[in-house]
Amino acid sequence: MTPDTSPSRSRRVRPLVVVIASLAALAAVAVVIPIALQYANRGESLPLFRLQPVLAVAAAPCAGTDLPDPGGTECLRLANGVTVKEVAAAEAAEGAGGWTVEVALGPDDAAAFAEMTRKIAAEPGPRNRLAVVVDGEVLSAPVVAEAITGGRMQIAGSFTREEAADLARRLGEGR
Repeated sequence: MTPDTSPSRSRRVRPLVVVIASLAALAAVAVVIPIALQYANRGESLPLFRLQPVLAVAAAPCAGTDLPDPGGTECLRLANGVTVKEVAAAEAAEGAGGWTVEVALGPDDAAAFAEMTRKIAAEPGPRNRLAVVVDGEVLSAPVVAEAITGGRMQIAGSFTREEAADLARRLGEGR
């Protein structure tokens, strides 16, 4: 019997893993940079978050494209809504109900927000709710009782101080 002189399998796999990881990172950069440049070339910032009207509510677990509410008990079917691209200010604030994030929208987003909230306020429940969606997660989905015309909104949830501060920082990066 002759001894096995071939390189061990683990030695052959490591370079392959490194190559695959490098290609994945390169592919991610190849996707992200053109998207960022596309927005920059149009003089726009990257979308920060979405404000989406609630079309329907169902009990969890969620199916299809429905998203869970912050408590995970309801599934929300959402309309397209408004993609917020400019935040004038965002800060964490402590109120009677806990920590919130207060957001002042840029002029274009404020106008779109006012129009959308005017329409939503006139709808019966659950279509009178508005979901605040960041990175595909519903942070809040309150009932809209009347048009919000001042360009300011408050995102309420069961945030800790640190979570509210982090969200305010993330949203404020678009300024």
